[in-house]
Order: sequence, then structure tokens, then C-alpha cells
Amino acid sequence: MINERKHQVEEIDIAVLGGGPAGLQAALVLSRTRKKIIVFDTPEPPRNTASHGVHNFLGLDGLLPMDIRKIAWEQIEKYDSAELRKQKIVNVNKEEKDGIFVITTENENSIRAKQVILAVGYYDVYPDIPGFIECWAGTIIPCPFCDGYENRDRIWGIVANSKMQLDLFPKMVQNWTSKIKVFVPPHIKIESSYKNELSKLNISVYRGIITKVNHNGTKVESVTLESGENIPVDTLLWIPQVKPIQLIQTLIENFGLELNEQGFIKTNEKLQTNIEGLYAAGDVKGSSPIGALAAAYNGGIAATSIVHEWYD
Repeated sequence: MINERKHQVEEIDIAVLGGGPAGLQAALVLSRTRKKIIVFDTPEPPRNTASHGVHNFLGLDGLLPMDIRKIAWEQIEKYDSAELRKQKIVNVNKEEKDGIFVITTENENSIRAKQVILAVGYYDVYPDIPGFIECWAGTIIPCPFCDGYENRDRIWGIVANSKMQLDLFPKMVQNWTSKIKVFVPPHIKIESSYKNELSKLNISVYRGIITKVNHNGTKVESVTLESGENIPVDTLLWIPQVKPIQLIQTLIENFGLELNEQGFIKTNEKLQTNIEGLYAAGDVKGSSPIGALAAAYNGGIAATSIVHEWYD
């Protein structure tokens, strides 16, 4: 009897894969339509676990991610329509006959859903540099809009890992500090005219690769370049690389999901992927400069698009 229950297939209306801002906003909207919804949230810590507070989210500014999730579920649960399951999803397939999605959990349970919102995403790949992890999300920040105010008026070091970051950040961060240093790796070209322009703004440019973050507890004090030079800084604006979680890679292979130029899942304006009934919202579509609020907006768009789909 235990094995029979283990492999019992459940029937629901919508499966939301991911319990962050995108998934929770989708669940809230869909709960109010009185459909049967399950939100699957992996037991593993979310990407923003290290955050000291979510900012630029009206009404929730400064709250910890875990507190926002708690508030969200208190609001979702009252509609008695959505269920939260702390389970890891390992596969999603689609039946050819009726177009129903079959979601498989880590413990081999199967759930059949008419539509799926993919609101899980990517994870940060931290550089293998001494001192980085100790200061991450405190004085090493990935987003000036998210954490710039908390690091205001400090000496900032901008780690420019792309031409776009080099062109954008040095001038932008003047909103938070006037003491700016830019670290440019050898493979990124910087025009002499642009370097002179930054110099006139008292923004110093250093060529080289950072090999160590020198810190006191969680506070950055300086960085060491591969040349051995130590450069004093208090805050580092450093965006790590991202990689898809295994589930995303599996779905790309299962469905032939189209990707955009940045390698994230491509959707139309309704946030539907190239697979009918499969929507994507939040980090899985690519990072946004306004973080959680943009992700939640994505989730709302995906949810309302699903409702419209029922009657098209």
C-alpha cells in the first residue's frame, strides 16, 4: 500500500515551480481564481538567502526574504486554493495525447497539471577567491539598487567583468558614493578617451585580476591584484556568473525550449515559452535591475496570461 500511494498521480490545474517572488505572486493571482494549485519550492536555500533585506519593493522594503515568503503565504492560504510543497522537482514532461504536463518529484511522485509556471532559476557561481564568500551580500554586492544605500559614502570598487558593466557602473554608482575605483581584467578593452573621462570624475582605473579579498569579518578592507598590489576599498560591486539549475537544463532538453541571446529562457509578451501551456517568470528569464519587484511582476503577468488562455 505504501508503494501504491508513493506513485499515485495527482491531478491539479496549475503547478508553480519555484517559491520566490515570481512564483508567489503567480500563486496569489491564481488562488483568487479558485483553481487547484501546487507551489513546489525546493528544500535547498534560495538564491537570495544571504540577503540582509529586500529593497525597492513597495510595502516590504527592508524585510528579509524569509519574512516576505511568510507574509505571502499568510495571504495566499486564506483563499484555500494553493498548497506549498517543499519538494525538489527532477523532471517535467508533456503527454502528447492531451497536452497535460507530468511533474516528477525527487521522491518519484507524479503530478499532472494543465499549465506550468517555471519560476525557478539560476544560481550564482562564486569566484574561487579567498575572502569573497565571507563578504558576499554584505560589503560585496551584486546590485547597487538593492544594496547601494546600505553601502553609501564608502570607497567602492567596481569589478567590471564585461564591457557593459564597464560602461554602465562607474558613472551610475555616483548616486551612492563619490569614492570609486574600477577594476578591469586584461581581456576587456577600455578606450583611452573613456579612461580619461573617468579620471576627470576622480574615478581610478586598475588593470588586472583580483586574487584575494582582504577583510575583517564580513567587511572588505582591500583587494590584492595578481601583480601583488593591494588596493584599499570598503565595498565591491561584483556580479558573479550564473548557471541554470539542473531542472532548467533538463527542460531545455525535454522540450527544446528556446533561449534568448543571454542564454535565458525566451518568452513572448505573455511570458509563455515556445511550449504551449508552459510559462516562465523571474530569474529563469534573466536578471532584472530591480530584482524581487520585477520578478513578482513577471509572476503576475504569467498568472493572468494563463487565465486568459482558459477562454481563448
